[in-house]
Amino acid sequence: MFYCFLELMIILALLIATFINEKYPFDKIRVIYIAPLLLTIMRVVVNGFEIKYLPAYVSSIVIPLGMMLDKTIVRKIIAVAFMLIILVTVFANALFVEKSYDYDRQFDEAFTTMREHYVLTEEKGIDWDYLYDKYLPQFETASRHRNGVENYKTWLKFTNEFYDGHTAFLIEKESVANKYAMQSFGNDYGLSIVRLSTGEYVAVNVEGYDNSYSIESDEEDLVGFYKIKDNYLTAEADEVADTLKNAGIKNGTVIIKWNGKSIDEYYDDITYQYFATPVKENEDFFNPMYVAGIGINMEYGESLPRTRQSDKGEYALITYIDDNGNEQEIKAPCLGAYMPRLYDTISKIDGGVNITNLTWKCVDEETVILRISMMAYDTQSYGDPSLYTDMVTKLRGQVNAYKESGYKNIIIDMRQNCGGDPFFVQNVAGVFAPIGEHKNTHIATINENTATFERDENGKYAVDGVLTYEGEDAWHDGNIILLVNAECVSAGDDMTYLMGEYPNVKVMGITKTNSSCQAVTGIAVGDEGYLSFSAVPNIDENGDVVIDTLTDREGRTPFDEYIPFDKNSVISIFDKGEDYQINYIVENAL
Repeated sequence: MFYCFLELMIILALLIATFINEKYPFDKIRVIYIAPLLLTIMRVVVNGFEIKYLPAYVSSIVIPLGMMLDKTIVRKIIAVAFMLIILVTVFANALFVEKSYDYDRQFDEAFTTMREHYVLTEEKGIDWDYLYDKYLPQFETASRHRNGVENYKTWLKFTNEFYDGHTAFLIEKESVANKYAMQSFGNDYGLSIVRLSTGEYVAVNVEGYDNSYSIESDEEDLVGFYKIKDNYLTAEADEVADTLKNAGIKNGTVIIKWNGKSIDEYYDDITYQYFATPVKENEDFFNPMYVAGIGINMEYGESLPRTRQSDKGEYALITYIDDNGNEQEIKAPCLGAYMPRLYDTISKIDGGVNITNLTWKCVDEETVILRISMMAYDTQSYGDPSLYTDMVTKLRGQVNAYKESGYKNIIIDMRQNCGGDPFFVQNVAGVFAPIGEHKNTHIATINENTATFERDENGKYAVDGVLTYEGEDAWHDGNIILLVNAECVSAGDDMTYLMGEYPNVKVMGITKTNSSCQAVTGIAVGDEGYLSFSAVPNIDENGDVVIDTLTDREGRTPFDEYIPFDKNSVISIFDKGEDYQINYIVENAL
């Protein structure tokens, strides 16, 4: 706004100069007409281009034309006309610019609240002053440019600093959230990349193969990326879609380099993910998938080519090993936004059995699956431990029926468990827990005056009670496998924390659980979204936080055995469409 006022003053000075020049002719004085243009150039160089000031930019370019005109009256008209344009620009921005673009103010307000109430500051080693100084300028830039996508990316980067699955910035309107995501995770070059248990990087979900995501796909997903993907396809996408397939790249092809660099060289550039991965091992598993969206000469997160006249973002340079063991290189053209393929890749690897919550499915004569995708039974019982009687009675009856029918193994499928009610967790866990009383997490003491939780002189939380539940040991002589992954979060972590210690339970997965289980709160951020963060501590009898990762980023829920992620798993998942993890457990772990 200061820029507009300064330009207004300069134009006023030019108008006065015109009157003076009329009385005291001196042609060289007209050179000062270039002053607004010089000011505009300096302003854009320093603060960047801002669309809201476009009228002022145009006026500064047109005004120098007055230098070439002889008629004083024309020069006066030009000066007055553009003075009015500047005034309109100033008042329009002052009166009508939506507060939704005031991203730096929104960050400042949300940051202040989060700093006061975030409960893992000590445990995660958070330096609030450092984070504020680092990210405020980025939010200020997003505000100046009125750029919602950059605001979204900056929030993702900020929340990623906490390595906390409960700390996230969420866009409330699905269409806006999808639009921002499409522009935040790079370009689609026809494949994703994964790292095998053997350390090799291979292509997966390759364009043109059965069961792989295709740019021609008209599938519907729960998030809705496929609905809008056509808006983000490049003009040549259909023509070049089979480039990788024609070059012999398929699911399982070893990728040596990406744009001339090894895959792991990109890891430090990945400053945010589609979902938080607090456990370092989990992050390392997913990082290669994000690398596959980075085009030649592009930064992480840049999406779609900036210009059709350059090679920036038009392709990715892929170095791979062909079927004969020879090293090859290909320019893979940009097909569009990478987000749909990235989402599809994660879903194919992480997705659980395709049945509804608390539903059973027989695998063979000895093994049955219980799918728990969320920790909720119905709207009436949620949050009230006294209303779970019907659920427990039904669950107990189902367990006993399978036991009496000769079943020996239960796989509890908690892949992509989004969390929910801790009382649901206790009631389900109680059916399988050894006989007797069991302790869940302890409750921290809250200071009613400050709405914060009290710590003692050693920095530990003060204990104010404990949640307990009774065990029934209904599957005493059988085996239980908890199947988890990095998207098993919150109450899913809680279930793993409790049941992982039972003597007949083994916890398995390609990745460990998310390790984020403090109770969460959310605050509105502007008109578009809200910030969630951990606000109520779950602690043990000593006042130490349980489950969540600490500064070492080690997972702290029980975990017994990795399911190997090898070329067999790639073929099973991406060529055959099988549930590789269930098959592996049945064949190798029971």
